Amino acid sequence: MKMVQGHHLLVIFNSVHKVMLAENQLKKCFDILLIPVPRALSADCGMVLRFDRDDQQSVVELLTEQGLTPFTLYAPAAEGFSVVGEFS
Repeated sequence: MKMVQGHHLLVIFNSVHKVMLAENQLKKCFDILLIPVPRALSADCGMVLRFDRDDQQSVVELLTEQGLTPFTLYAPAAEGFSVVGEFS
């Protein structure tokens, strides 16, 4: 089974600290998984959070409310990943 499937989104932050803070907040309400950054993407911190696409709006709202910006959302695409949102 692939770690990232079509119904998932990935959220990438610019620091490990923000990834860890986001994980602590999101795991209270959502089914998330902390995974290494896929090779097709680049991130300074080396880790991303995976969550279900259906939770996108709620995840973005919670991260924004908690001051955990900037972050970028990616979705699996035919060749790698595509950006579905950039939040700052």
